Amino acid sequence: MQRRAHTRACTLTATSIVTGLALASAPAIAAGATEADPASLPKNVILMISDGAGYNQFDAASLYEHGTSAHQVTVDPATGAIAHEAATPGQAYETWPVQVAQSHYSASGRAEYVTEKAWGDFDWVASGATDSAAAGTALGTGVKTNNGTLGFEPGGDRLLTVGEQAQEVGKKVGLVTSVPFNHATPAGFIAHNADRNDYQGLAAEMIDSGVDVLMGGGHPMYTDGHQSRAADWTWIAQNDYERVSTGATPYSFIDDRADFEALAAGTAVPEKVFGLAQVAETLQYNRPGLANDAVLPYTDPANDVPDLDTLARGALNVLDTGDEGFFLMVEGGAVDWAGHANQTTRLIEEQIAFNDAVEAVEAWVEENSSWDETLVVVTADHETGYLAGAGAGPEAGWTPMTGTAGQLPDLTWHSGGHTNALVPLFAKGAGAEVLEARADQWDVVRGAYLDNTAIGETIFDFLGHGERSSADAVALEATVAGHQAEGALSLSVAGHGERVSFSGSGEGLDATLPLVTVADTRNEVRAQGRGWTLAGSATDFVAGNRTLAAENLAWTPRVVRSESGAAAGGRATLEAPATLAAADRTSRLGATVVGADLDLSIPAEAAGGRYGSEITLTLFAQD
Repeated sequence: MQRRAHTRACTLTATSIVTGLALASAPAIAAGATEADPASLPKNVILMISDGAGYNQFDAASLYEHGTSAHQVTVDPATGAIAHEAATPGQAYETWPVQVAQSHYSASGRAEYVTEKAWGDFDWVASGATDSAAAGTALGTGVKTNNGTLGFEPGGDRLLTVGEQAQEVGKKVGLVTSVPFNHATPAGFIAHNADRNDYQGLAAEMIDSGVDVLMGGGHPMYTDGHQSRAADWTWIAQNDYERVSTGATPYSFIDDRADFEALAAGTAVPEKVFGLAQVAETLQYNRPGLANDAVLPYTDPANDVPDLDTLARGALNVLDTGDEGFFLMVEGGAVDWAGHANQTTRLIEEQIAFNDAVEAVEAWVEENSSWDETLVVVTADHETGYLAGAGAGPEAGWTPMTGTAGQLPDLTWHSGGHTNALVPLFAKGAGAEVLEARADQWDVVRGAYLDNTAIGETIFDFLGHGERSSADAVALEATVAGHQAEGALSLSVAGHGERVSFSGSGEGLDATLPLVTVADTRNEVRAQGRGWTLAGSATDFVAGNRTLAAENLAWTPRVVRSESGAAAGGRATLEAPATLAAADRTSRLGATVVGADLDLSIPAEAAGGRYGSEITLTLFAQD
């Protein structure tokens, strides 16, 4: 804007410097990355779930095995200070190309994850968490539901599971776990029940579901110490056990360790297998010695039953007997049980058993398939036990776990239940980049994250659709790009390049800053949890060899309009950068128009003349 009443002038120069937006360690969302490109669709999808394992459960096993960790942080909730410890991957999957975080809240409970609350209050994540049924349903259907519910929406409508869709398109399906075969997580991929504790009902539905592999615990004839006992029909009804164990179903029934090992070795591979390990509930977790929570792992003698990696290899041999491909879910279910009990020794054992299963799957892909046709995802359904480092708590905040190889890590437990803390997700193989692209939200500590429903949705997209229902039907398929582009943070100045002239006389001159527009269309990952600040500073006013210091120039900012709820800065002199306006990460989106009144104080000793200066505006992302 120009004012002709006075000859002294100020040149306004606007520049835009956007920092913190180069995503070297965060996923860039390429055009079409969320679309299911037929050329890159996985033939096989293997989802591996360490039930109850947050970042610290994964690291606890690595600290014991290798003395290293990859995910440790120090966070002070009072100041917001965040420090990441040096990361040394201890597991193969910690070097995989896709590494993001996952949220997992249910439709009931808190029903949200808010990064500022999660890291600003130590107790916030400790309540209102999902249970395994709601989490398993979200992973297995792509839809949130209430805690305790499997395969139904909160309103009661039945949901299609990825297991059912895999069968519809002609793929084989396998569900493997180290806890009862009909526990909530495996059930979430094939079953429907309003009560996750209706174990006999779930067992019947899963047996009759047509899946090709069911393996886990829950044997009615054995204790958790692998001892024979009188029948206990908690997990499976007598008639269902009798029909699967006597050949009255399509399944080949196995329960002896030698039979599991033969199946894993590929020496006897039937078309369908029901494998019931000879334990009441868990392969190893509930064996005698459970009270010994301060001894080193493996101090207590192990049950003579197959390990989770043996079950996984056997399942793969069954599922790979055709050319159609398969969906396999493998769960390390007792990591969750250890978290509920705050049992450090068995936690480490169970997480290592899960890691061994991942290594077995990775070896199978490289020996019998390829990463061009098989996708492997390693994640958790939620965190259990609120595991943290020594000294952690509401006042101290989050502290890193430490430890040396062969010793129990230095850690603390803060809950006997589930929490809302983010869990890790690792992916490798065909289509892994789709999961990376769908991690379009940002956590201040863990970085990019997706919701657990995105995993189920992605698997559905990979599976596609079945054959036409009749010869007269016309099959249709449309790919909808449902995710926003990266967006940008930009700055523009009205009348850019025009000279702003001051008016007035005596000791003070005044002018008006041209309107400045900030547009923020960044998605969460590109923003990396940052809002923005628009600041400005001025050079000294000069007229030949005459000078007026920039400290004589001040502005009074104002927000003209803002879609983001941005706030104007306070009155300030401009010899150093001063804030014109700012918006935080929760209210940053949209366009903001700001202006300012300028006033120039004229010292009594100032020489007359035509002075010139310039204001440089800087727009930057800021926490």
